[in-house]
Amino acid sequence: MRNRHEILVCGERRAEITTRLRDILPEGTTPSILSVTDGADLCAQSSSPEPDLVLASTDCVRDQVFLDWLRDHHREHAVVWIRRSDSPNETPVAGALVLPEQELRAVPYLLKLVRRRVQDEARAAGAGAYKARRRIVGGSEGILEVQTYARKVCNAQSSVLVTGESGTGKELIASLIHYESERRGEPFVKVNCAAIPETLLETELFGIESNIATNVDRRIGKFEQAQRGTIFLDEVGDMSLMTQAKVLRVLQEREFERVGGTETIHVRTRVIAATNKDLRAEMKKALFRSDLFYRLNVINLQIPALRDRREDIPALTEYFIGVFCEENGLSPRTVTPETMELLIDYEWPGNVRELENAIERAVVLGDGDTIATEDLPPAILGTVQPGADDADARTLQSRVSDFERSLLIDALNRSDWVQAHAARRLGISERSMWHFYKKYRLDRFVKNRRPGRKRGRSARAL
Repeated sequence: MRNRHEILVCGERRAEITTRLRDILPEGTTPSILSVTDGADLCAQSSSPEPDLVLASTDCVRDQVFLDWLRDHHREHAVVWIRRSDSPNETPVAGALVLPEQELRAVPYLLKLVRRRVQDEARAAGAGAYKARRRIVGGSEGILEVQTYARKVCNAQSSVLVTGESGTGKELIASLIHYESERRGEPFVKVNCAAIPETLLETELFGIESNIATNVDRRIGKFEQAQRGTIFLDEVGDMSLMTQAKVLRVLQEREFERVGGTETIHVRTRVIAATNKDLRAEMKKALFRSDLFYRLNVINLQIPALRDRREDIPALTEYFIGVFCEENGLSPRTVTPETMELLIDYEWPGNVRELENAIERAVVLGDGDTIATEDLPPAILGTVQPGADDADARTLQSRVSDFERSLLIDALNRSDWVQAHAARRLGISERSMWHFYKKYRLDRFVKNRRPGRKRGRSARAL
């Protein structure tokens, strides 16, 4: 466990230096100070301290244990030697600052500089980490709305529950929240609750002590690793009820014990959870705790399925082509109009992840400068029937979509392709009509309207 103290004071005169520091530091801003006698006292701590500033009196020059610790950690901490007037003006650690005892009033200024350096380094590291990840692509109303709300809540302390079908990009939204927040310089720890056996999940989350069994090493868990940062619990709906109860305690009390341990560990970790399950339905079946659901569901972000934002498919396709051409050292490629039609019309049960895989396959296996229909997976071309488990669901969905599309086209034909008139015929709002028009890309059917009819204003606008 990381033991966070902003100032470490070491040496025989630690008590005097600490007292003077508390008088010097501005009232209300006193940082956490750890005072130790010598290197042995320091190493006896239950966990290694990680201060921003180390203040060592010159008598520590004779303390080899402390010097060894200091040399091992000097790159992480700023070191200041407090020198008496009769002590030599030198330091046993290269790069450390020597400060006369009468100049202790400079410590608040030094601490301020160190804090600023740490924040700048964390901000730079966090920004670089976020740019290296897959980014969210698309300009549809649904995905823009999700990103807007994600940025609004990024600096809140509240838990966030990200919901949506598998492959919609829930982890990308969690990454956006973390890397655009003030926690960007702290750890972002991801846990796939469905991929870890239930017998190991508790240990993975909370850690384990070495005394629990023979040949078991002490290990910290994901919640500790995410201290002051963010933990992302993916597929949280797959947790057992026992593990759910322990996660609930962390959310309520901000504390827990390692498996086999008695020490209470306090954490300041922001929790983002994600699931593709209907947790309300799981609650009715007594498979998910209602109290945990309401703790997680403080802020809910619902990511739309790819079939509900088909207008984003061209942009996503272009983005993935660029990514995989660069990764494989290939020249840029374009997509034929026929191929794009197939991509837009496909239902995408696997959502953006399925589209990504399809484009990667087409880039790797395709020839020439264009991606043709034959480069796409057989499932998209319709040459392979869906598996027995989902055949009925996909057939029903396809039939409903075909029926909806035919009703809309008929109403538009009867209304000279004026969307407002067609909406009144169908008894729906103009906004709903606009969404259907975009969803089914009905502008492609304008050419099939009745002879002699003129395209309406709404159709021209699209």
